[in-house]
Amino acid sequence: MNGERKFKLKKIVMTLFTVALLTFGIFSNSSEALAMTSKGAIKFQTDANTYSKHATSIVVTGTMSNHELNEGVVVDLLNKKGDSVKYTIVNGRNIRSFKVSFSTKNIPAGKYDVMVATTWGNQTHRGVLKHYITVQH
Repeated sequence: MNGERKFKLKKIVMTLFTVALLTFGIFSNSSEALAMTSKGAIKFQTDANTYSKHATSIVVTGTMSNHELNEGVVVDLLNKKGDSVKYTIVNGRNIRSFKVSFSTKNIPAGKYDVMVATTWGNQTHRGVLKHYITVQH
């Protein structure tokens, strides 16, 4: 009887392990759940890599370095040609973090970049995404 109990316990553990493994596999292949990070002087990220036709907004969050003086930031959504599609100005003196949201309404399907820039005196600091984000419709 003790051997039968061990067998049932082993079967339950293996089933739970399989479910956990499948769950991880499903979510790790979903690019929509992953955030896109930036490169450059300003660190930021988007809330996803791919925006499906059901997505309502593109959210960009970021932080400024503590030693960097600024007059706010400009967050610019650019098409693959480099043309500005939408932009937002975050006003404030010496801001440390920001969060902006772009509505996906009226944004054509395609690949897009996000650029964040700030200027202090004659210095301009920029950050761009490491890879394009995709908007689907």
